[in-house]
Amino acid sequence: MVTFFVYLFAVNIFLTYKPRFLYLSYGKEVPIKIMSSFFTLYRIRDFLIALILAILLFPLIVAISAIIFFFKKRPVFYSEKRVGLNGRIFTLHKFRTLEPERVRGEAPDDLDGRVLKNGTPENCRGWFFKSLRKYSLDELPQIWNVLTGDMSIVGPRPMPKHELHYRFGSNASKVTSVRPGLTGLWQVSGRNDLSPEDRLRLDLYYVEKRNAWLDYIIMLKTFSAFLSGRGAY
Repeated sequence: MVTFFVYLFAVNIFLTYKPRFLYLSYGKEVPIKIMSSFFTLYRIRDFLIALILAILLFPLIVAISAIIFFFKKRPVFYSEKRVGLNGRIFTLHKFRTLEPERVRGEAPDDLDGRVLKNGTPENCRGWFFKSLRKYSLDELPQIWNVLTGDMSIVGPRPMPKHELHYRFGSNASKVTSVRPGLTGLWQVSGRNDLSPEDRLRLDLYYVEKRNAWLDYIIMLKTFSAFLSGRGAY
């Protein structure tokens, strides 16, 4: 176990300082093979962290699944197509907190309102499902998306294709230049209490400034942000 954390720390140090070394050595044009190894290390780090989370949270995931299936009598998971790295489409998984027939339509978000996830808060009935959304426990199945390589631990939130282009416009390709994340900068900066413009700005800031230390700061802030439930709807 000690060896594992030493390895994880070494990966973190390498991910933090390697980009600076690369740009000093090559300027803005970094060879593709070198950048490929850089992103491979990010992938290894994400896989190891997701594996730890999967093991630690497995009893909780099983318990939530059992309650939804046996006591609430509804499908356990909700799956939706989202845009991932370099525009690749993947299937995102969540615990279903809404009634099966009540899912989000194709209408664009109201820029003066809060972001819709799978529906408005009024469509989420019962304290159990509201608690899952408030504390983002409905997002736990996305650990599988991290393990399979569709998502990262930290990154911009994955969106359906129509929503991605509606929100980011010409910046959509920039946002998808990194893997979408289980958590991210705007999730720890106010979540849905932020305006859509602020969320867009924070996602773009993360993509431009991405580094290992920023990722770990976001990870640490995630615990307090999600335990408090502030800004979750």
